[in-house]
Amino acid sequence: MGLNSFAQVADSVIIGAAYPNKGFYSLSTGNVGQMPNTDWDLQFAAHSSMSSTLRLNGGFNVKAWEYTAGDSSQWAQLDTVGMGSSNGWLPVYDAMNSFDPGAFEMTATAFPNYGWGTYNQISHDIVGTKLFVVQTSAGSYKKVFIKALRAGTQELELRMANLDGSAQSDFAASRAGLTAKSWIYIDLDNGSVSDPEPPGASYDLTFEKYLGLASPGVYYPVTGVRLNRNVQAVRVSNTHVDDVNVAGLTLGGDIVSIGHDWKTFAGTAFTLADSMSFFIEDQQGDLWQLWFTGFVGSSAGKFIFNKRKIGSASVDGPILVQSGLRIQPNPVGNVGHWLLRLPEGVQQGRLMLINMHGQTVHQEVLSGAGWQDIVFSPEVLGLKSGVYMVRLEAGNKSSIERMVVR
Repeated sequence: MGLNSFAQVADSVIIGAAYPNKGFYSLSTGNVGQMPNTDWDLQFAAHSSMSSTLRLNGGFNVKAWEYTAGDSSQWAQLDTVGMGSSNGWLPVYDAMNSFDPGAFEMTATAFPNYGWGTYNQISHDIVGTKLFVVQTSAGSYKKVFIKALRAGTQELELRMANLDGSAQSDFAASRAGLTAKSWIYIDLDNGSVSDPEPPGASYDLTFEKYLGLASPGVYYPVTGVRLNRNVQAVRVSNTHVDDVNVAGLTLGGDIVSIGHDWKTFAGTAFTLADSMSFFIEDQQGDLWQLWFTGFVGSSAGKFIFNKRKIGSASVDGPILVQSGLRIQPNPVGNVGHWLLRLPEGVQQGRLMLINMHGQTVHQEVLSGAGWQDIVFSPEVLGLKSGVYMVRLEAGNKSSIERMVVR
């Protein structure tokens, strides 16, 4: 069956002049909603009690530096001497292709080091050890101490002040009861916390301004599309949208698989890449093809595109050859994700973790349809640094992936 035999639908997402909003989009139902994208500085992972990820609003000039001239005991002494140089200051950035690690985890080493803090094996809290300076979206500078992430209350405790020590305050960002959301948002200038986005399971894509990577070590704000968790995609270039052979395409979880560079600014308007489309597996396991037909830049922030459904979760194999198992990130640091899906019609499966001696060191029984996100901690599972094989058995099928624990 040719691709042009599937009905295509024209749609658009508008995030406003100068791109002030974040638009949430479901491939099956369309626009889900929007939130202001300019009034927050940090986003804290809400979907998992095991995640310590804290990201920056890089698209709106939020920047962070780790203070390396001293530890958290130097709170009162921290000042701007050496800022932007190698004398006590280290710029930190979020991972570009996945949601973790966040900027504050960038210097994490092996467990129990989480970058900004250290895991306490008695309380299970992560206790802060480092200081940071953050330039907020409003352009002010704050010194920030991430005091702790409390395992019991799920509160992230922060201390912040102006660089001269004035306006010091302690506050907590709680994600308790918010696991249906992907993120909660922190405004450092106001010391406020909010959760304005729709439930994470309700959308597949976000249309937004975010920090991109122009070349190694060179970052700049871009406007484009990022994948939600549990969504996978692949880009196909130099092939007419009706002529793509989808058999054998391999999708991946790179959150900027769609990204921003399908368009180019040509002096007065944007031009679109020729013969480029994206194949996306949504959170229900359905496969879609999407291609852009227009983009209105900062005057409107309008993305114009066509989409069509190529296959459903009930089609297992003929449309898209892929594994039912993904590991993110890989190598795994403090927290990892097993993304998996049981074949259609299979009610139960088994996930096994096998070390290099062939020993099964962990296993669990699985059930449920669609993609599942199983969050795990190597430390909790007693995993040492090294290589493991993760095997998913379901019905008469199996998938196996190599996993590295840092």
